[in-house]
Amino acid sequence: MKTVMSEKGVSISSKVKSAFYLYNAYKNKGFADAKRTIYHHRRLIGYLSKYVGINVNKANILEIGCGQLPNQVALFHKEGANIIGIDIDVPTYKITFPIFLKIIKTNGFERAIKSLVRHFMFDNRFIKDLSREYGQTITFDNIDSRIMDATNMVFESESFDFIYSNVVFQHIDNVEAAVRDVNRVLKSAGIAAIHIHLFPSLSGGICLDWLHPEQSPSTKVPPWDHLRDNKYPVNVHLNKMTINQYREIFSNYTNIIEEQTVTEGERFLTKEVEKELTDKGYTREDLLTRTILFI
Repeated sequence: MKTVMSEKGVSISSKVKSAFYLYNAYKNKGFADAKRTIYHHRRLIGYLSKYVGINVNKANILEIGCGQLPNQVALFHKEGANIIGIDIDVPTYKITFPIFLKIIKTNGFERAIKSLVRHFMFDNRFIKDLSREYGQTITFDNIDSRIMDATNMVFESESFDFIYSNVVFQHIDNVEAAVRDVNRVLKSAGIAAIHIHLFPSLSGGICLDWLHPEQSPSTKVPPWDHLRDNKYPVNVHLNKMTINQYREIFSNYTNIIEEQTVTEGERFLTKEVEKELTDKGYTREDLLTRTILFI
């Protein structure tokens, strides 16, 4: 996958650092936390109940960006929902040699190695933790997980009661096409919950040193480096959209019932940094809003 963060690419040392960070994050359950996964699942069920008013086991549900280990798909499947997960990555809840070759072909050798390491070192532990937190055994048998582009979904119009996506849309180039297709495949009485990590935020550049600024601020990388000199680029594809650009697209193609935002980084936004970045066209809201959720 290409990077939009630096035309010069990312150094080997940065990639090694990133790999080490990911290893520690999975080891310490930062990226595979069963309790947080169950909490998020309950919140999704709450949206379905509040806005659509049907039981999970009678719902047609779509997850956009389910990931290589589609845990929410497995949870909804366990509860009897007709659930489909889509992603551009090859699912890895089972890895065989042909699947490994498919990952290389689809997502590249570097991603394939990361997937292999994560699968054999961490996935089984996470699934056991997830089953314990849920109170029943969670398996990935017979789930429906497909490789598909969110901007060109093959589903019939008005197919789903509920569509959700968690911090995926910031990686999509043609957000307008994706939102338009979400509206097309969503039933007229259905609901979508699209959660987006905003690029101009302090953590929005996905720099490892600033992923959790309130808990562990960087002492090395300047705040908002990805909007300034970009001396510490990361190998992540981001569309660089602002909050109002998202609002305009979602307003054009959907009926926004509710909008929720999470802020961060105000104590790091000095007058000098704010002026530098507002001169580049970013608003104070852009710089301080970490995520937005459109219902």
